[in-house]
Amino acid sequence: MDYGRNIPSAVDSLQYSPQILINKENTENQPFVSEAWNSLHQSMKYTVFFTSLDICVFCLILLSRKSSATDFRYDACLSKNCDNGPKIKFPFYIEGLQKSYCGYPGFHLKCGKHGYPMISSTENDYIVENISYPRRSFRVYNAAVLSNLNGRCLPQIRNTTLPIREFQYVNATSLYFLSNCIEPLPNDLLRYKVDCPGEKRDNLDLAICDKDENLQKGLKNCEKIVAALVEVHGDEERIVVGEYKKILRRGFELNYSSSSECSTCEREGGRCGFNTTTLMFRCFCPDRPRPLGCSADSGML
Repeated sequence: MDYGRNIPSAVDSLQYSPQILINKENTENQPFVSEAWNSLHQSMKYTVFFTSLDICVFCLILLSRKSSATDFRYDACLSKNCDNGPKIKFPFYIEGLQKSYCGYPGFHLKCGKHGYPMISSTENDYIVENISYPRRSFRVYNAAVLSNLNGRCLPQIRNTTLPIREFQYVNATSLYFLSNCIEPLPNDLLRYKVDCPGEKRDNLDLAICDKDENLQKGLKNCEKIVAALVEVHGDEERIVVGEYKKILRRGFELNYSSSSECSTCEREGGRCGFNTTTLMFRCFCPDRPRPLGCSADSGML
């Protein structure tokens, strides 16, 4: 059997194409067929051209986006803040809002329930009120003051301790809170008494600054002693009743040690950070990290 006779040729298929019908016996249609073929061929050329053009434009868009994308570390180290308080940037960083490489190890802050940045020690939480990045200093105060704005007594506070050695006190003195004191108090200690009526707790009985002449007498008459760092002005070393809360709220200033290269990095459009692997300063530039700054001669990572 000759199966080839049952297979239509390409010409036969074209003759019965729904788009172009060719009648072999009708020679009058031949010019029309030729014109249709030319039209179809030209249309296909335009289709291929515009399809190629679309692909080229798409590729250019992708390349443009890739070239304009900034380094992820540069984006991550944008300065941020809690609902209140100062802007936080290198050498500090906010846990949960900024990456750890945006600051130094140990310089982590957290946003407290009142919306202020806080630094924590083993004993107390401190509100970070302001930061002077040029002077490398910041002011803090005990969070217990903020949590008891409407109360007459402060919550229990503990001895002041610093979380890391990179922080140094500036012009700070100790305010002693003495409790479990022997009754009756000597007359010259009555002026330091902290009154907390109606409070069912181990009340703070006395508040005395460390340079006060009656401090030693208070230490002899009281069993429980807590020292809180404060900054006193003028004659505030002799506290009168009610002043201790104002002095606690003022807080105290701390200096910190930080890389001197950060100013160069920021001046050249970078954001300062830290390489936790090499333990070295890094300048996160829009395109990539560099050791010092973002200029061409600052080197690459």
